[in-house]
Amino acid sequence: MNVLLRTFFRLCPYNLRNMKRPPNGLYPITPQSNVALLKAYAISNNKEIIGKLYRRMLLLRSHKTKNFALKQGITIAISLYENSADDPTPLNTVWFGQFLLEEHSGEIPETEKKELLYSIATYLIEELGYIDHKEQGVYFYYGPTLKKEVYNASAIISAFLIKLGVKYGNNTFVKLGQRGIQYVCHKQNEDGSWFYAGKPSRATIDCFHQSYILQAICSVKQYLPFDASVVINKGIIYYKTLFIEGKGYIRPVRYDKRYTPYNTWLFVKVDGRDVAEALVFFTKYVPDKEMVQKLLRYTYDKFYTKKKGYMVPEIFVYGKNRIPYIEFQAWFLYAFQIVKQYYNE
Repeated sequence: MNVLLRTFFRLCPYNLRNMKRPPNGLYPITPQSNVALLKAYAISNNKEIIGKLYRRMLLLRSHKTKNFALKQGITIAISLYENSADDPTPLNTVWFGQFLLEEHSGEIPETEKKELLYSIATYLIEELGYIDHKEQGVYFYYGPTLKKEVYNASAIISAFLIKLGVKYGNNTFVKLGQRGIQYVCHKQNEDGSWFYAGKPSRATIDCFHQSYILQAICSVKQYLPFDASVVINKGIIYYKTLFIEGKGYIRPVRYDKRYTPYNTWLFVKVDGRDVAEALVFFTKYVPDKEMVQKLLRYTYDKFYTKKKGYMVPEIFVYGKNRIPYIEFQAWFLYAFQIVKQYYNE
C-alpha cells in the first residue's frame, strides 16, 4: 500500500498533497535534504547555517546501531526494500561523512569531527558489513536489509574510507576502500556502463547512478594501487551516450533503453538527479564547460518553476512531477554551488 500511494502521488502531474503546515508547524525531519544542504552550504562556508544543520543531523542518529549512523526518519517503502523510520540509512550516513571530511568552517571541533568519522567508518565496516570476494575485492552492502549487490553505494562507501584513511593515516580504511573500488571496477560492463544491481536482479542501467560510480572512482584514483584510467575513460565514453543534444540544450536520458527499466523509470523522461549529478561530474571531475552551460540552460528552462521559485523533481513523458520535494531542492543547490565555485561567473 505504501508503494502504491507513493507511486500514485509521484506519477500524478498535479500536486494533490496537502501542502499546508501541520498543526504543530513541523514536518518529519529526515537526513536526505539535510545532508545535501550541509554539503552545499559548506561550499559557501555559511557558518550559521552549517552549525544549525549539523546540530540537527546529530538528532537524527539511529538507535539501532552501536556506532554513528543516520536513521531514515520516515518509513521507506520502495520495490527493493522497506525500512522503518529508525532503521539506519548507510548512503546518507556516508554522505554526512563526506561533508565532515570536506568542510572547513571551524564550526565543528576537529576532535569531535574525527570521533564521528571513525564511528561512521566502524559502522560501515563492522555493522553494515561487506562481502569479501577475495582477489576481486569487497562489496559493501547497500542497506541493513538489502543483500543484493547495488554498485553505486559500495563505490561511494569505498571512496569515503580511502579518503578518511588518507586524512588520518589509517591504512586499514585505505586498503579496505581500495578493495571496494577494485570490485566495482571489476563489475564494469564491456561498453563502460554499470548495471544498477548485480544478479539475480534483472539488468538495468540509469543515468545518475553512472555518475555516482564515476565520481567515486575519480575522487580517489590517485590513491589506488592499480591504474583505473581505462575504467574511467570507458565509463566516461558510455556516460556521455546518456545525453541528447538539441535546441541549444543538452539533456540526460533517464535509462538505457536496451534494458527493461525498474518500475517507475518507464514513465520518467528526466530525473532531477540526472541533471544535478551531471553538473557535478562535468564541473568537478571531467571539466566540460560547454556541456555544463547547455545542461544549465536546459535546467533553467525545464526544471525551474519561475512563478513559484522551486525545482521540479522529475519530468515525465506526459508532464512534470510538481511536488516540491525538499531533497531535490537540496541536490540542485549543491550542484549549482559546485558550478559556481569552479566557474565563478
